[in-house]
Amino acid sequence: MPIATPRTGPTCVPATAKRLARASLIGALPLLAAGPASAQGAVDALFDLLCGRTVHFYDTGGNQIEYTSGDGSAYLWHPASDETIVGTWGVYSDEEVAERNNDGSGDEGRDGGLSSEDVFDSPTFGAQVCYEYPPGSFGPLDQGGFHCWTEQRLFETVVQGGVFPGDRYGLADGEPPYPLPEHPFVELESFDADFPQLPPEPACGVPIS
Repeated sequence: MPIATPRTGPTCVPATAKRLARASLIGALPLLAAGPASAQGAVDALFDLLCGRTVHFYDTGGNQIEYTSGDGSAYLWHPASDETIVGTWGVYSDEEVAERNNDGSGDEGRDGGLSSEDVFDSPTFGAQVCYEYPPGSFGPLDQGGFHCWTEQRLFETVVQGGVFPGDRYGLADGEPPYPLPEHPFVELESFDADFPQLPPEPACGVPIS
């Protein structure tokens, strides 16, 4: 997910770009609705939702598609680049994010290479997914950095039905299949003829249906 245009709250999108309903996610991953005592469950659930999957996003910043691999790498198909933008991703507790933002010492994040047995010592209220891209990824003035999104902010931009197992578009190869338009919203059906769905990756993640 790009860091050049941070998502700061709900956005208006065309009716065709329906946002993923949290109720359906909670049905598939009940731990996302857990309270403070089960914050680690929220971390695990958010990790399992994204790990080894390709996700379609759409908001005022336009169409974006990202594959988050099991080794902690993030591969972004972005309208501003002819090449895949490569960064890293991980899931952290709210406490870890706050600690990192305060003094940079938070380094206990759950990256894509860790197993589901890894837990935090001090679980708090929830989880955030964090992305980091090199400077210049989104233009010459982009300084790069570490940016995080709560599950609610993230899901506000996820397209309904736009979560697929595996690297559906081969983004890890370094070059997107073709330039992705910023606007208007690209219907999911337009990808089906050229990009059949892949089988789930066994290394990480859980079924979402």
